[in-house]
Amino acid sequence: MREQLHKKRSNQVVHIVFGLSAAGSLKMVLKAAGRDGQEGVIAFPGIFSIGPLFQLETEKGRLKRYEWMKEHINDYFAELEDQYNRFEAEIHQLDSIPEHASIVIWTANNAHEQTGLRFVHKLLQNRPNAMFHINTSKVSPVYLHTGEIVPEKLETVYEKGDSPFPLTSEEKRCLAMEWEELSKRKHVLRIWKNEKIKSVEESFFDPLIIDKTRELQKNRSQKDFIVCPRVVGEVLGHLNEYIGDEFIEYRIRELIYKGVFEIKGVPKAMRFYSIRLA
Repeated sequence: MREQLHKKRSNQVVHIVFGLSAAGSLKMVLKAAGRDGQEGVIAFPGIFSIGPLFQLETEKGRLKRYEWMKEHINDYFAELEDQYNRFEAEIHQLDSIPEHASIVIWTANNAHEQTGLRFVHKLLQNRPNAMFHINTSKVSPVYLHTGEIVPEKLETVYEKGDSPFPLTSEEKRCLAMEWEELSKRKHVLRIWKNEKIKSVEESFFDPLIIDKTRELQKNRSQKDFIVCPRVVGEVLGHLNEYIGDEFIEYRIRELIYKGVFEIKGVPKAMRFYSIRLA
């Protein structure tokens, strides 16, 4: 696809990705191809499948999301403030994209990247730029999200591409409108179901967390505690969603507060405590 991209597009290309892992891999691909001088990368940090989206296209909405994250997500390594600042910086980077540049938005079949895709289309809705999508799931469906793909395989995805044709005005308008619907909702958890983003209650995965903890306890004494990272890893291994380990750990703490789990240790970060069913 890369040859088609540069035949059909201007020489300047701006890639937009969701997640710093995806950005790192893409930058390596571009550098190896000698294109890092002509093709820039804008990377939105964080996970769009969790946390509030309400009016996220506004500065007030983004601050509200940051405050929710600080209140609910363990920030032992003090990363949330940096993530917030980087997010704001990338918003400004969108504003600086030249009108003649082609924009390539990378996505995949998950709520995280599909939500980010619609968010970006809302922010760019009045821009005249030619816009293209590369859906990594269509080329490499074994990966849950783009950030899992190593640079060598990501290069193949870029070569094969998704579609060499830019989105129509109607397609862009529809995606921006879909964001407006998402932005009205107060949910803090989203999944990808039947090719659509579905907002669900934050307790949606609680039964799975409880079931996996019960399974882990089967081969242990009922008195034994299980380290929290072991539970989180077991849950993530059975999810076909990308929501990150931080959200699962948040739900474990909520289940502790509700008396479902007992705790040993201090929940300042998941590696500092263990749990068992009450």
